[in-house]
This record gives sequence, structure tokens and C-alpha cells, in this order.
Amino acid sequence: MKKKGFWFYGLSGSGKTYATKYLNKKIKNSIIVDGDLVRKYISTDLGYQLSHRKIQITRVLGLAKIILNSKMIPIISTVYLDLRTTIKAQKIGIKVIRIERNMFKVFKSHPTYKNKKNVVGKDIAYKNIKSKIIFNDTRKKFCQKLKKLI
Repeated sequence: MKKKGFWFYGLSGSGKTYATKYLNKKIKNSIIVDGDLVRKYISTDLGYQLSHRKIQITRVLGLAKIILNSKMIPIISTVYLDLRTTIKAQKIGIKVIRIERNMFKVFKSHPTYKNKKNVVGKDIAYKNIKSKIIFNDTRKKFCQKLKKLI
């Protein structure tokens, strides 16, 4: 099946936003669905605990379906993703990709990881998700890996 969209997930600071913007420039008829913006404009009723994160990604998946129905290509980025939503996304042709990075420096300096609760990667873990993993090392190598997705 031809991939009809992309869903990047990974910790804050891993490179998801960069990846979505990069692919958006390369793919005609693509639309970025940024989980942070969905939270800001649609999911204003949600917090960050696990149950709310699950609701959030269900809403993001719903937006992806609307975009696909409009013959557009969703390029999604979220911090959290679970197995149930991964399977649903893959069934409709969305390629799910985890972005990883050497996070030691990020954990020390990124405000997301300081004195907060319900943080993915700290309090909330990814469970049993089978997806492609791209390591964000140098910018040039990262771009080459992203280009291979198209």
C-alpha cells in the first residue's frame, strides 16, 4: 500500500517539527498537523495525564482522516503515541515513525523535563509500538533519511 501520510512521534526536542516541515516542503498537497497546535486550538479541555494524551491522539487521528478524505497528505507530529492509534493510522496508510536523538543534553536543559509531571519519556513510556525509527544525528544525515521516506 502506498503511504498516504506520515506520523512522527518522539520526545520533545527530538526533531519532529523539523521533520514535518522538511517533508511538507517536499510533498505537494501535504498539510502539517502539529500536536502542540491541536492542543492549543482544539484540545483546550485536556491536560497532560495519560488518559488525556490518548484522547488527544484520537483527535489528531480524526484530523488526519479528514485530510485524507480531502485528498491531501497529513504530516503529523506528536510527543505521545500508543499501539491502538498506531495500528489505526497504519491501516489507513499513514507511515508511523519514531524520531530519536541523543537526549542527554536535552534532558538537562529543555524546560519540558524540569520539575514537571506526566512527561513522556520521564513518567509516561511508549508501550509495544512497532514503527520505523529514525535517529536524528547530524542535520545532513537526518535530511537524507527523511528524503528516503518520500
